[in-house]
Amino acid sequence: MKKIFFIILLIFNTHLIANEEAFVVNDIKLEGLQKVDPGTVYAYLPIEIGDTFYTSNSTEIIKILFKTGFFDDIVIERKKSTLILSFIERPTMSSIEFEGLEDIKEEQIQEVLIAAGIQPGKIFNESVLEKIRSELLEQYYARGKYAVKININETRLPDNQISIVVYVKEGESALIKQIKITGNRSFSDEELISKFNSTTPVWYEFWKNSGAYSSPVLDADIRTLVQFYQNHGFLEFSVDSSQVSLDKEKKHVYVTINVSEGKRFIIDKVMVSGKFILNVEKIADAIETFSGEYVSKGKINRSVDAIKALMSEHGYAFANINAIPKITEGDKVDLDFFIDPGQRVYVRRIEIKGNVRTSDKVLRRELRQMEGVWYSSNLIKVSKRRLQKLAYIENVTFQERKVPNKKNMLDVIINVEEKLSGNFNIGAGFGGSGTGVQLNTSISQENFLGTGNQVSFAINTAKTTKRYSFDFYNPYHNLDNVSRGFGFNFMQEDTTNTDTQTTFKSDRKELSFSYGIPMTEENRINFRIKAQTYNVKSSKDSAQELLDFIEKHGDDYTNAELIAGYTIDTRDRRSFTTSGFKTNLKGQLNIPGSDIEYFKLTFKTVGFFEIQDDLVLKLTSEVAGGTGFGSTNKIPFYDKFRTGGPKSVRGYEKNSLSPKDSRGQPLGGDFMFNASAEVQFPTPVLSEIEELKNLQSSFFVDFGKAYKDMEDFDIDEIRGSAGLSFSFLSPFGGVTINFAVPFNDDESDKTEGVQFRLGSL
Repeated sequence: MKKIFFIILLIFNTHLIANEEAFVVNDIKLEGLQKVDPGTVYAYLPIEIGDTFYTSNSTEIIKILFKTGFFDDIVIERKKSTLILSFIERPTMSSIEFEGLEDIKEEQIQEVLIAAGIQPGKIFNESVLEKIRSELLEQYYARGKYAVKININETRLPDNQISIVVYVKEGESALIKQIKITGNRSFSDEELISKFNSTTPVWYEFWKNSGAYSSPVLDADIRTLVQFYQNHGFLEFSVDSSQVSLDKEKKHVYVTINVSEGKRFIIDKVMVSGKFILNVEKIADAIETFSGEYVSKGKINRSVDAIKALMSEHGYAFANINAIPKITEGDKVDLDFFIDPGQRVYVRRIEIKGNVRTSDKVLRRELRQMEGVWYSSNLIKVSKRRLQKLAYIENVTFQERKVPNKKNMLDVIINVEEKLSGNFNIGAGFGGSGTGVQLNTSISQENFLGTGNQVSFAINTAKTTKRYSFDFYNPYHNLDNVSRGFGFNFMQEDTTNTDTQTTFKSDRKELSFSYGIPMTEENRINFRIKAQTYNVKSSKDSAQELLDFIEKHGDDYTNAELIAGYTIDTRDRRSFTTSGFKTNLKGQLNIPGSDIEYFKLTFKTVGFFEIQDDLVLKLTSEVAGGTGFGSTNKIPFYDKFRTGGPKSVRGYEKNSLSPKDSRGQPLGGDFMFNASAEVQFPTPVLSEIEELKNLQSSFFVDFGKAYKDMEDFDIDEIRGSAGLSFSFLSPFGGVTINFAVPFNDDESDKTEGVQFRLGSL
């Protein structure tokens, strides 16, 4: 077709004086070029100044220049000894726009078109429109949208340009009507299909577009099918073919997968060979598969990875482990793990990338893998976990890179993604339960000037509480990772018009100093000493318990308080944790000689367990108790344990699950118990939006209650609630909304079906 096209062009679009004598070309002129560079044309021309031009040369020139795709028409003329080429250029595409895209993002389509050579600035011809159409159809058909309609309009613009607008009407995805597997003898269709993500429609998963056909998803399901068989001894298993048929209305697809199972193999011997750098017993312990079992490629691969991990912990980062099942006889195989440790390597250099606000030294002090020492994958894991726990780091990836021509060296590349760690908040709000109008202003920075130091200043002017505070914390006071901090706090409380706490007025001033000492990578001891002055005033509505306390101890107290805590933290990250524990044991002692003498002891543990991808079980338990000593027989009213509310037992008003005073207001107790079970998962539909990627949902069950003292503990009195929670990690901090239904509650309990909370997640 191209040859015919060129002949027609030569006949109708080329004007050349026939039977003209040959001549020597003294000059070549190009006319009509607008966007095509003259140098490009000269580069393609098969003739130069000084060459002899023959009439037959015109055919060759036309063919060559038309093949560039730049021109609609070419005219060749002679003027004396000058060869003149006149051009009409093809238009270029000024823009390609899309309307009606929903299932596919425009950026995805643009990437596909660019890969096909279609983008603004490129030459336009009629074939471009068909390419756009075919590329779009391919994308939509892969998603099961066979009813998609595509219309393309092109508009001529000045300067020989074309604008293209693609109108898309996506239509509905075709639904899977049936999935059938043929050739399977050992497992039923139902058992195999249960492993697939491709399914027939399920009504309770309507938000997922349940049952919609997708070619990439089906391809992944076929790979899953192969893995399933190979993990159950069928080493010769194969998928012979797969067919997808469409009904006339293009609304339903029928999937058929044809398989050949082959023979099922059993392991006869498991051996380890090669060069043993480590104790052979350690290597054997890492192997998951044993004699007499059906061959499992999954177990083999995990065993290989485990052996590699062992080798990597000791500096052999590029160890090569081969484990190939060898068929010996019948249905039996021998499995030999051959170990080639390679050369032990050390880290030449560690590069940190992506940190714009945080200085390198702040991040490097968290590293346990150092430069100039043997590489250890275990130290890499610890380093990654420590970095991900930083409040100002969103994500961390590590990459090992070989050093050219140096078999015993590697470089470690650390890519960090920072997040905002500083907030400035100013606003007003209205609180329930009589708390009234409040003004809140706070400035906090957990990475002050990129140093990793934490600084915060806050002002709160709620009706019940007026607070002014400043805190400074340096997590690396010295090279031994000893932390140090200090702060002061001035607070005025007036609970006379609330029903969330016993009624009193007070002025409190506090100055504190804190230290933290690491014991291991995950264990830490913290100390805090606090000097406090406290003035309390009763009111006409004060309960008898408060009046009795003031009568015995007076209304002015000076206390010295020592707080000591032991923390174990194995979490993989600070927010949206997926695995690990955080356990804290804290003791609080008002030092003998203080006006008020008492102690408190709190134990709290939170565990995270990844059930499957994106599904995490969170378990929380908390037990706290205390008592007075010396002249004080109870914990003072202002420091008692209280529970209930969005931070403890959701669905109940704040502090409402606490012992009441003589006027029926929450006083608090000397013993408290809380527990919670929560299943966390990405919010359906919404979490797929880039701006809401940090939105998480959870189903929860909470239990808890505070008691007058430990002797009053009664498990039958523990209140409970169940519900749904939504948490969002915004640039300004955590936001949580809870919807809860209380149970085992009493008629006197104060409940709240919907609760809102700001703070850490």
